[in-house]
Amino acid sequence: MICCVLLMSIVARLNFLKSILEIIPELVPKKDLITGSYICTFCNYSSVILTNVKKHIRTHTGERPYSCTVCSKRFSAKTNLNVHFRLHTGALPYECPHCDRSFNKKSNLKVHLRLHSGDLPYECPVCKKRFNEKRNMILHIRTHTGERPYPCTVCEKRFSSKANLNVHFRLHTGALPFECPQCRKRFNEKRSMLLHLMTHNK
Repeated sequence: MICCVLLMSIVARLNFLKSILEIIPELVPKKDLITGSYICTFCNYSSVILTNVKKHIRTHTGERPYSCTVCSKRFSAKTNLNVHFRLHTGALPYECPHCDRSFNKKSNLKVHLRLHSGDLPYECPVCKKRFNEKRNMILHIRTHTGERPYPCTVCEKRFSSKANLNVHFRLHTGALPFECPQCRKRFNEKRSMLLHLMTHNK
């Protein structure tokens, strides 16, 4: 009886290994011998850099092999983990050469620099208003279309931005994450706290 159980266990393991070996070759990017590019096995994405294609494949598989040691949040790329980790350490390695602002991501500094240069590369196709950041343009376009893609899971009220939804959701949870540094009074949004703070300076 014990021998039968052990044999079944060994057979199950061999079948499992066989299924893994059948899947793995599909996940290995194939190399185009003419262009020298590696090609994603799920779509037409290609790159001459193998690691780029491996990272891209994770957008299909959902694999997130890099874990934050502080909060256990997982990431598909080590660079994303490194950027996230700066939220815990408070590190702001990217400094603006024109003012005292610093940023945790190079892309955030790039957007900020447009405030100094006046560069507004994104244009609303409806009213031609220009923006320094694509997401600001997208939010603005929703004022024309009336689109509200973010619904509240409690009362089903809809919002044009995730930030507005988050502020609204605090009405349901009672969360007051913003504290006045002068009197310790708490608020559900930063804007309200800053307006209140001005009353101390009068």
